Amino acid sequence: MKAFCIAVSLGVVALALSPLVSANQTTKKKTFAQTLVEQTLANHPEADEIGIAVQSSRGCRTIASTDKSDIGEACEKDDIAPMRSGKPYVEREKDGFDVSVPLRDAQRKIIGSLGIGLKKAEGQTRHSVVAQATTIAEEIQPLIPSKARLFEPAK
Repeated sequence: MKAFCIAVSLGVVALALSPLVSANQTTKKKTFAQTLVEQTLANHPEADEIGIAVQSSRGCRTIASTDKSDIGEACEKDDIAPMRSGKPYVEREKDGFDVSVPLRDAQRKIIGSLGIGLKKAEGQTRHSVVAQATTIAEEIQPLIPSKARLFEPAK
């Protein structure tokens, strides 16, 4: 009987604490990288998704994305190729293009890759989507003082 009472009591305590856990999770600040991808997507209606992948001590991972389910995912070929080669990686999809370009900091050092899903549009070519993605990357480059800043809380 005592074991049952303790278990019930612990269950009540856990239930009582669960709103506190949820409140703490919702007050957690976004990273600078996450804020950056969200703001960039808002400024570019031609894109339907934007993500940032970087190599760190935990391996190559997506650290920010407008598709929240991508955050924390291991890098794929399209993420890694621009980091290593400094050149864009392009995939044609049925609904547009996925383009990954090197992500550089304000000093132009490659610190990761910026993946951009571009919506299908009339007259798109491989060359035109690379130019679009490169322009977007160049817009955010001056905002990134260092790779470490991407992991910090947004201000």
